[in-house]
This record gives sequence, C-alpha cells and structure tokens, in this order.
Amino acid sequence: MVEVPEPEPAGLTTGGRAARLLADPPNAAVLFVCAAILGLRRAGAFTNPQFWAEDGYFYERARSVGWHSLWLPYNGYLHLVPRSAAIVAAHADPALVPSIFVGFAALFTLYVASRTLSPRCPLPRYAGLAALAVVLVPDTYEVLLNLVNLQWVLAGGLVLLLVSRDPSGWGPWIHDLAASVALGLTGPFSIVLAPLFLWRAWMRKTRASALLAAAVAACAVVQAYCVHISPPGEPGVPGGWGVSRLLLPAIGRRIGGSLLLGSLVPGEAAIGVGTVAGLATLAAIGFLALRPGPARRERCVLGIALFGILAASLLRTRWTLHEYFTPHSDSRYVFVPQLLALWLLISAACGSGWTARWAAAAALACLAFNLPRLREPAYADMKWTLYVPAIRAGEAVRIPINPEGWILTLPAREK
Repeated sequence: MVEVPEPEPAGLTTGGRAARLLADPPNAAVLFVCAAILGLRRAGAFTNPQFWAEDGYFYERARSVGWHSLWLPYNGYLHLVPRSAAIVAAHADPALVPSIFVGFAALFTLYVASRTLSPRCPLPRYAGLAALAVVLVPDTYEVLLNLVNLQWVLAGGLVLLLVSRDPSGWGPWIHDLAASVALGLTGPFSIVLAPLFLWRAWMRKTRASALLAAAVAACAVVQAYCVHISPPGEPGVPGGWGVSRLLLPAIGRRIGGSLLLGSLVPGEAAIGVGTVAGLATLAAIGFLALRPGPARRERCVLGIALFGILAASLLRTRWTLHEYFTPHSDSRYVFVPQLLALWLLISAACGSGWTARWAAAAALACLAFNLPRLREPAYADMKWTLYVPAIRAGEAVRIPINPEGWILTLPAREK
C-alpha cells in the first residue's frame, strides 16, 4: 500500500509553515545543530583530541586485559559503555585512539539528545529545545567529549528511559532493555534510580515496565555490590567553612545561580545569601515539577530524580564542598541536576499562561548569561603523536595526559 502524504492546509502562510516546523522539527536537523554546538564548544576536541584523566587508565586496561576490563570496577562501580569504547580503541592504530575516544563520547552524547526526540518521550519537541539542552548545560568543562565522564551524560539517558512511555514493538523493546543494561552498568545512577523504576512498574502494571524495572534493579544490585567490595577511601577533612553550612550555598551557586546568571555569578557571596539562593533553587525546581499541566507525573519523576542525584553527589563530595565555589571545579557533579532543571524549565516554557511566560524569560536568561562561557578552553596539547611509534612497537612508555600531572603508563608487550 502506498501512503499518500496529507496535503498542507489551504492558505497556510510562510509564518504558519515556520510555526509547524518549530513545533515538530526534523530529528536529523536538531541532531545536526547539537553536533555543531558540541564542535563550537570544544573545537579542540575534534581538531586535536586529547585524553582526560582516567581515559588513560581505561585505555591501558583495555590493552592489557581486553574484555576482562569490562568487569573491573573503578572508583567503586562499573563503567560498561566507556570500557567498551576503550576496548574498540585498543584494537585500532594508536594514532587514532584519542580521536576514537572523542568520537564515541560525541556519539553517545547525541544518542541522549536523540532520546528527547522520541515520540515516547514526554518532553516537548518544540524547536528541539530538550535535545539542545543536553549540549548547552553550562558547567561542562570536564564532562563533554571525554569517555571517563561520559557516565554523567548517559545518566540523562537513563532518566529519559524512566519517564518514557512503554514500547509498542520488538525494536523499542530491545532498545529499552539494552539501554537499561548499558546505562545501568555505567556509573552508580542505577542505584539512585532503581526505586523509581520499581515504582513506575507498580503504577503501570505492564510487562514492559516490569522487565525494565527488573533490568535496572539487577544493574543496581551489581553496582551496589561493587561499591560494597571497593576499598574505603581515605577519611575526608571538612573545608575551613564547615560542611553543613555549605550545602545550600553550593546548590544556589552551581544550580540556580549558574543556570540563571551564568558568568554574572559573583565570585564570592555571604553564606546567608547563598543559603537563600539554595532554598530558592530547590523551591523553583519543586514548583516546576509539581505545577498543574500536561505530563505532571513525569515531571514529578524528573524532580525526584534531580533531587536524588543531587543528594548523592553532595554526599560524595561532602568533604570538599568548598570546591563548588571554584570555577570549573566539580562540574561533573552538577551536570545532571543542571540538565534535569533545564528540562523542567523547557517543559514549563512550552506550556501556556503566566508560568510559561516566566519560564520562557528564565530560559532566555539562561542562554544569554551563559553564552560568554559556553566555549570551553581547549585541553593542553600533550603531543600524543610523539609516542605513537613506541606504542606501535610494543615498548613500555610513559605519556603525559590532561589534566597536567597525569601520566599514562603502558607496559611493554611481548612480541
């Protein structure tokens, strides 16, 4: 049977066609813009790709132990997706390895952006704003386009899986199960989100939701076990300002302040002012999640996921909360809360009434005030190509990588 496209309504003006295009833009066009933004934000990652921190460790383990490295916990949990990419890179020519790392990081970032465009996703499609938010999160210095911190971007994909409607065919079923395992075994986020997946299955009472909850819960058990058996870290020492007093100021500065004021955020602020900003940030997120309107249940889930991941991040960094007040520091810990806050803001802006108008104004302020700092500084050139001949020859080699002071040590290979 040949499908005949529906004719455009008679008398549709140029403005009307533009409005229809904005309301439901082509997926390929939105993802092209997302890729362009990635390239503009971190052009150096494509023109001169570099390793960042534990990228070197993942590559060394992939070269040394191969597929076994998939099941080696690092920092207390598994990193299935980055480890898999490192194994692919380990079988390629050494000259291509940094490019492969960056390529995989870009590909999976665009994958998360593409999930916002799925017809099963409750986020608004208008102008592809939810997809663009993935690549426009302000604090991304150590997050975008490197494998080791790709887990934070993929956490957004796991949240999207949580709020999406059940699949209706075998293809989406396979995707959801594969994604739940891949994302659930990448980073500790399945531990935080598993209760929400179980609640989702209880409310929906469908086979698809039950299978998905079981998969994520199984991943959470594996990751929790890895956390349990990992050696305890050294006891931390609270910063000079203390711990509890910095919780709300850190939230106010790095979530609300960073999103709404961007580069205008003052370098220092009184604890009292920061506390008020933190409370206002939490209240605004709660309002955006709970407000009446379409997809309210899904927005509530986004809000709970935001608070859960934020709480876990603050618990993780409880001894170094003072670092949240240093530019670029700990940006990975605020990436997911910032992204989910942007999704809630966009959902409100695409609605109607006074809430939509205020949300749209806030979203425009986010973009305007953050534009000066969206272009991330390039990583230092560590001259990877100088070491390629030694790697090809299987010689033992020590390679400096970013950030400054990190060394990738590759042992000699038997010939």
